[in-house]
Amino acid sequence: MSQNRPDLGTPASYTFPRPERTTVGGGTVVAVHVPGQYLVSVRLVHPYGGAVEPLDAMGVGALTSEVLEDGPDGNSSLAPALERHGAEWVSRINWDGFITGVDVPVGRLGEAVRLFADAVRRPALDHDDIVRRRDQLLERFWLEAATSSTLAMRSLGAQLFTGRYATPLAGGPVRLADITPETVASYHADTLASTAGTLVVVGDLSGVDPVELGKTVFGDTVPAPARVIDTPAPPPGELPRVLIVDRPGSVQSALVIAHRAPSRSQVDLPRAEGVGEVLGGMFTSRLNMELRERLGYTYGAGARFDLRRDSGVFFMSAQVEADTTAHSITSSLEQVARLREGGVTAEELSAVRDSNTVGLPVAYSTARSMAGALVDMVVHDLPDDHVDTVRAGYERLTKEDLDSAAVEYLHPEEAVVVVVGDAGRLLSPLTDTGVGPVEVRTPDELWA
Repeated sequence: MSQNRPDLGTPASYTFPRPERTTVGGGTVVAVHVPGQYLVSVRLVHPYGGAVEPLDAMGVGALTSEVLEDGPDGNSSLAPALERHGAEWVSRINWDGFITGVDVPVGRLGEAVRLFADAVRRPALDHDDIVRRRDQLLERFWLEAATSSTLAMRSLGAQLFTGRYATPLAGGPVRLADITPETVASYHADTLASTAGTLVVVGDLSGVDPVELGKTVFGDTVPAPARVIDTPAPPPGELPRVLIVDRPGSVQSALVIAHRAPSRSQVDLPRAEGVGEVLGGMFTSRLNMELRERLGYTYGAGARFDLRRDSGVFFMSAQVEADTTAHSITSSLEQVARLREGGVTAEELSAVRDSNTVGLPVAYSTARSMAGALVDMVVHDLPDDHVDTVRAGYERLTKEDLDSAAVEYLHPEEAVVVVVGDAGRLLSPLTDTGVGPVEVRTPDELWA
């Protein structure tokens, strides 16, 4: 017996659960009780991202994040110790925060959190462990930079910023190599060991006392200092301009077209990210349809905003055949110009709305994803209803909102173009585009 497919109803508007905030000693516990989520996500957030590292110790945060995995007993002891409780270690640093944590079954939460606290506050910081981790991080830096797209992104900072942002988050090979075990120990003592931070706890917290978890993690630490927001200066040089990072013999080019953007707090997120999606954030985006579907130059092209506390970046990226590099750049810039001049279509507006609203129940279906959203709120000083505010912003988004965002947030006249590829093949055609002056450098020259 055949049955007709039921009609789809109107999607229900999603509401993010409200966290409970409690001051415990020098820190704050942000807890969300989610019945039935028996794998609890615990995250400790410190305001010590790469942006506030001293210029003579760039990369010390990334190295410290790696070293913490050696645990209180040293020699990679943390992961096996956590596995006995069914727990998984988390540690990462971004430009705006240092995040550590564990994902653990609720029945083993207390034991895992005690071990976690020791790992963050009292790691062994063994001399040989730090040297080993530093050497591994250096090797990984160059292994990852062997991928042209990674090298292009890492080359971008110095084209847009002076100061800390000009060097990659991991410190760059020269700066990272100069970091000593003593530098790591001093950094850890001044940051993770002595300041409380904010503890995020998400899961089925029936019978769990978040205050006791906070006492275990915070101990006698003091409140973390407020971060001073200071917009970084741009480097000198004409805009727009082109940098070729020479990879002799390369048959492909990795290209990034980027310009500075406002900070996270200075943008209307649905408008900014919505217009970014129209340009390059969806499969049906204009860049992908032009460079992949119509021209056949690439397997995929994209665009997005990277918004930080004190600044931001907008970039478009693709990997293309070497001989199509110049046309890929001019075609990408043409798509920006058309979007700024003609605005978005009704179909593009609908796609942006749906992609940022309909899927929210799935996007926040796990404790880990909800904890990630809360970490974002802590790092950027966002209100507890941030997810709902952004969702509502997408729901009421209009064509006029996105049209004005294209003019407000997209500035191709201020762009830098970074191309990783064969300079011998690229120099003349890229010069002929007239985009701007062209400079050629080798990878070894980038962070000397």
